[in-house]
Amino acid sequence: MDQTATGRNIMLITFDDAVAFWKYRNIFGASLQTPNLDRICAQSTAFHAAYCQSPICSPSRASFISGQTPHQSGMTLPKVDMFKLIPPERMWPHQLKKNGYYTSSGGKIILGYVPLEDRIHDVLYCDAPKTFRKDWKVPDDISTALGGFRGGRATDDPKHDKRYYDFQSSRSAIKFLNAYDGDAPFYREVGFYGPHGPWITPRRFKDMYNEDDFEVPQAWKDGFAKSPFFDAVSEENFEDKPLAYWRKSVRNYFSAISHVDYHLGRVWDALKASRHADNTVVVIASDHGLHLGERNRFRKHTLWEQVANVPMIVHDPAQPVGHVVSDPVALLDIGPTVMDYAGLPPLPDCVGRSLRPQCEGDRVPDRAILTVRGDNAAMRMGRYRFIRYEDGSTEFYDIGRDWWQTSELGTSHPDYADAKAAHAACCAEYGFDLGRSRAAA
Repeated sequence: MDQTATGRNIMLITFDDAVAFWKYRNIFGASLQTPNLDRICAQSTAFHAAYCQSPICSPSRASFISGQTPHQSGMTLPKVDMFKLIPPERMWPHQLKKNGYYTSSGGKIILGYVPLEDRIHDVLYCDAPKTFRKDWKVPDDISTALGGFRGGRATDDPKHDKRYYDFQSSRSAIKFLNAYDGDAPFYREVGFYGPHGPWITPRRFKDMYNEDDFEVPQAWKDGFAKSPFFDAVSEENFEDKPLAYWRKSVRNYFSAISHVDYHLGRVWDALKASRHADNTVVVIASDHGLHLGERNRFRKHTLWEQVANVPMIVHDPAQPVGHVVSDPVALLDIGPTVMDYAGLPPLPDCVGRSLRPQCEGDRVPDRAILTVRGDNAAMRMGRYRFIRYEDGSTEFYDIGRDWWQTSELGTSHPDYADAKAAHAACCAEYGFDLGRSRAAA
């Protein structure tokens, strides 16, 4: 142990494949119902322009749990042994443990839905691993297919609610909050499954939405700017689907968000009823977003706004006032923020920044935030989104006016050259050598 821990308790809560829900409140006609997220935001700081550093699960999680960009660690794509590239000793939960925190696991935060190997778990956590049932293991004989992408299954009998991963994850967190009475501050993880596909939920969450209320946004109807290189890298998977099928699919996804929101509320109520309420900082985020039918996709893996933009919320009970930060921030900022509230030194070689000043009402200098897939990199800065693919082709969008990115601005736009230069500088800051790409833009 390096020092006696005197910082605040930290609770990190993550969703899987969650869009920036506030953007989707009424965008499809039907109202997305997230009562618990809404009441948490009413007393927290909501970062409406937060971005993942990778649009893929394991590279994104590896980045924010280590404080390293994908190109700093080499974890730029999935199906790589994360712990060979990033030893657990380099992950900031280990720094908390080493400095006196009681660190407790609980669900998917770093990798997968099963516990980490003991040799890794024991470096990061003080308590035992925990196993929860995966939602896609809900048997067909106790669920009904309601249609749409990936089937839209639902369980009818409330007695089956306890089978769900998020029920078990939330129950585990509640037990911890009720039982923990140690002298050391704690770091507790709550990793949720939802709203990851195949969007199986109890039937009542599907019934919250009338599928006929969903309408395709007008912006989609004129089509989207073509992206020949990336269309080949991340192919379409939702082509030529009828309107009724799309409605059922979005209904399924929205129901999964409402389901995980319900279990988030259970954890929140337990925290606020516990002895830890006034000393626990809560960080809520998702690893990346998801396309919900636009560009003929119902998937992640791309560099457009709808996948890169993620929900991120920081609750400091000492500042229980709701406010929105619209300046771009990064999932990379989670580690520095946690270390700040823990009273520990900043993470070494981390381009992320603590969000505590913004949570306390300060303005900070504008930033450019990078999201990468392999050697393809997208930047959000100000109102613009600039994407450069590894073949040298680029896309340039005005997110302020064209959030769906239907119309590419092109290289002749008066701000293109400045955006291109800012993108190159941001790549350099993130350790991404543009020279690795096959061609120069």
